[in-house]
Amino acid sequence: MNLWEILGLEPTRDLGAIRKAYAAKAAQYSPEDDPEGFLQIRRAYEEACAWARGQEQPDQPPLEPQQSSVNQGTGGFSLAEEEEQARPFAHPALDQFRELYGSKQRVNRKLWDQYFTSIEFLSVYRDPRFTAALRQTVEEMKKEWPPISVFQIPLAVAYRYRAVEYKDRTEFKLAAGAGFDGIEDILKIAAMGPLVRKLQGNDKALSAAYRDYEALCGLARQEKWDLDAARQMHKYVSLYSMVYLKERCVNSDLFTERNIVSLRVLEAFFSLYTLPEEAYEILWNTLELNSAVMGRAQILYGKLRQIAQEKAPQVCVPREQFVELRSAFIELSGQLYHFDADMPQNRELTDAFLARWDFQRAARTRMFVRDEILHHWCGPYDPHTAYFLRQMMALYQRETSFPYAREVVETIQDSIDQWEKEEARKREQENLGNLAREEITLDCCNPRHPLFLRYFLRNSFYHAETSDGKSLAGLLDQQFPQDAGWVRRLAEKKLSLPVVLHQKNIAEDGQEQVETLEFEIRFHQFYLEYRCDGQPVCNPVLPFWGLCQLEDELRFLMLLPVMGAYQEDLEQVKEILKERLARLNLPEEVLTVVSDALAREIACMAPMGDGVGSLRPAFFAREEEDIACFCEWYGNGRLLTFRRTAEGEQILHTSCYEDIRSLQEAARRAKKILDEIFLPAPGLRNIKPGLCGSIHADYNGQPSRDYPPEEITQPLLEQLFHDFEQQRVHRLVFDGRLVLLWDFEGQGGTCALLRFYDGDQRWEALLANRDMYCSVDSTMVPQSTFRLGHLPVYLLHRGPGKPLRALTAILSGAPERSEQWSTKVYLYSAKPYYYMVKRTIGCFTPEESRGPMLRARYFMPKTPRRFFYQKPDGELCTLPVEGAARMTLQSQLAGFEAGNQDYLVIRWQLEEEGVVHLVLLHEKAGTEHRYQAIVIQDNCQSIDYLVADRWEYINTDKKVVKAEFQGRKIPRYLIHYDMKIIRDFLDLFFISIPKFDPLLRNQFGAFASGPDYLTHLGFAEHRRKLLPPVY
Repeated sequence: MNLWEILGLEPTRDLGAIRKAYAAKAAQYSPEDDPEGFLQIRRAYEEACAWARGQEQPDQPPLEPQQSSVNQGTGGFSLAEEEEQARPFAHPALDQFRELYGSKQRVNRKLWDQYFTSIEFLSVYRDPRFTAALRQTVEEMKKEWPPISVFQIPLAVAYRYRAVEYKDRTEFKLAAGAGFDGIEDILKIAAMGPLVRKLQGNDKALSAAYRDYEALCGLARQEKWDLDAARQMHKYVSLYSMVYLKERCVNSDLFTERNIVSLRVLEAFFSLYTLPEEAYEILWNTLELNSAVMGRAQILYGKLRQIAQEKAPQVCVPREQFVELRSAFIELSGQLYHFDADMPQNRELTDAFLARWDFQRAARTRMFVRDEILHHWCGPYDPHTAYFLRQMMALYQRETSFPYAREVVETIQDSIDQWEKEEARKREQENLGNLAREEITLDCCNPRHPLFLRYFLRNSFYHAETSDGKSLAGLLDQQFPQDAGWVRRLAEKKLSLPVVLHQKNIAEDGQEQVETLEFEIRFHQFYLEYRCDGQPVCNPVLPFWGLCQLEDELRFLMLLPVMGAYQEDLEQVKEILKERLARLNLPEEVLTVVSDALAREIACMAPMGDGVGSLRPAFFAREEEDIACFCEWYGNGRLLTFRRTAEGEQILHTSCYEDIRSLQEAARRAKKILDEIFLPAPGLRNIKPGLCGSIHADYNGQPSRDYPPEEITQPLLEQLFHDFEQQRVHRLVFDGRLVLLWDFEGQGGTCALLRFYDGDQRWEALLANRDMYCSVDSTMVPQSTFRLGHLPVYLLHRGPGKPLRALTAILSGAPERSEQWSTKVYLYSAKPYYYMVKRTIGCFTPEESRGPMLRARYFMPKTPRRFFYQKPDGELCTLPVEGAARMTLQSQLAGFEAGNQDYLVIRWQLEEEGVVHLVLLHEKAGTEHRYQAIVIQDNCQSIDYLVADRWEYINTDKKVVKAEFQGRKIPRYLIHYDMKIIRDFLDLFFISIPKFDPLLRNQFGAFASGPDYLTHLGFAEHRRKLLPPVY
């Protein structure tokens, strides 16, 4: 074979053609995998270049691969090989670099971009021999031709690095995937300066093209071409479609912009590599090369079109779109959802569709299968699509020659498996839901009970970890979560399970004796408490190998937390646990991690000094309502304290110690810590006279009552507290500032304890969840409706226990802990905010809240969109609420309050509630002023009138007393004869927006809702009569 045949060229003196041919051939051989083939191509290139320069006329002898130069006798390398290795690296890319770097054109950035995106450069740019030769060339020429920024910038673009300067050094940061064997040489060139600190604009977009190039080269070099490779190829090629190409790039998002020069990198890739036919098909269709025959498309994609036509002409045809088939599938999808899979209509529709001639052709079309069928036709699986998907799967199982037949079958099977898994999960959830509603008895405290098993595994081994360091509790929360409501009910039952063990021992006289151990297991919300013969168990006390023979599953599993085994028995313990736990029908993925984590907890015994010790910490715990605290003592003297709630666990650093030397000392210190945390409230008998001057009680279904100081006794407080627990009293007020109240009157739910300070205009609430209060950003905390407003969920107590204890401590004069309270101080607009909270949350009257705030400026945190008002001459005027119009709105509100404005409409555009209108009406009859306030919500089509006389409104029978207002007869209870109720409502309404719904809905009798109840008009007609014509 002569040199021209090796290069794949006709004899030519065109050095550029020779270089391109060499670069294309060299890319097909690796110097490591095929050194002889690579050497043959290099020799052919050197001789062809010499002939082209006129240095010699080769007779074109055959160039056969040289025989191996390994010395067969000694196994060493011969001199010929050493000479071959010493030969300097030669490549067209290096020749071109020398020509450009040492010429006057070196200042031309365009030529450097052309060089760094050329086929010759990209074929070797990560070859360590090339990078070493490149560095050597720059070092040799830098005296005459020092590096300049016009060269350094494209170098940094191609090799994707940037310089970071510090006071004492300069470092180079590589982009992800930019490292390779040889980058050190490039960075040494970069260090010569000028330094490139940051890439911007076109340079940044062009640098992304080199990342794409490496990803595409990785696809070309992999041995297997499959669906994933095709999808990756499409992903990268699509980045070069017309919509992403820019002549001037400014966007920082590298996934939405490519510079036009980047196309040269793509051209080089498809020129250098011989790829599967499908790769060229993706290139042709993704970039729509069929239309690249004129204009801008030809300029951009003409070269890529030529490459595709040369390498895979069979795919360079217009893509069939199957428009009618796509429409037919959409129609079929809608029809199938009217019939289940076993119905004849479903089968007839499916069979007719699959028999279509265009479907049969599409099923054999690679692009359609990959882009359409795999993406949209293979799922989801459900009772309506079951027959269609199974017929599709059967077709591709039969016709294995169809493109992506295996992938279609696997995708449909995955869809079926996912559906079956989801159905099983739904059945399990339904079963768990039914179990959660059943009465909890001691029989439920059994690992075979699904809800109890989840509770037992999570709370008995909360700190257990798997062999890879993952938290067992965290994994269970994701894959096998407990029912928090059921667990809370279990804890409220205060159940305990007795477990009796009979242990045989040999006495000193050699006689066998039986020892009885009586265990008691108490079930708390966050942990299980173990007692043996009445004493708390804080360490493993039972031998695992002595109890693993128990056939009684209940006794064996329930005593696992107090068992111990030697560390070297870990694997055997794991096997036994996996076998025993498998009997409980745990899911396989859960069974594996649970067995692993539990075995690591149990195999905790190790020789220590003269005996055996546990590597598991001693455990002390206490729980109160929704909070539990734990002390864990380790043999190294460290004692750690944790607080656990439903949201998670937090370490209490101020209650941790390092110098606890014995278990007895640890028990004493833990008791002291837990006593301080759960400081018991003084009894009611310790209430000090004078600490409570008055009590106001709101009863359910009975009149409210005030108790003066002389009537406040221990029996009265006990009765009031009991009535509050039983929800016969829904609100208690002590001294006009301390408020204990349920959410809704007579409905229970949640309760809160609030304290108001009128002088400072601040208030505070007893924390229900301190961890959330301390750790979660206030803007992220969920807000829950409470009375007429909203409270953060960390202030809402699910039971009255903690608030009553705190209240008892306050009335007894006991010292308080500030961390138990959340204090709210308003830096700005304190008066309206404080008034709103006291009225809506504390449920004080306007007078008790120092209101209504007549003649004060109206406070509107949420600015309206527009308002309408009536001028003295009767003309309607509308203004957007911006700039000076804000003062105009304040003036019109003040005029309405003073009786000088008869018609005022304010409109808000809210994100969730939509358009909301506030209509304020006034008329003067003689010396009497009459008012109305109406709220209109367009989204829910509701009209709410503020009621003036609740008693009349609530007690109105069929006959409604009417009165005249602005020439219309309306219910008399809607007419206000002064501004007190309206001003109170406006202050609360303005500050509650956008969450004003509790204000309208949670005050019994405060609003008359329409329109149907108040008038025979529909919503649209009623709205039209209330709002101005321009609406």
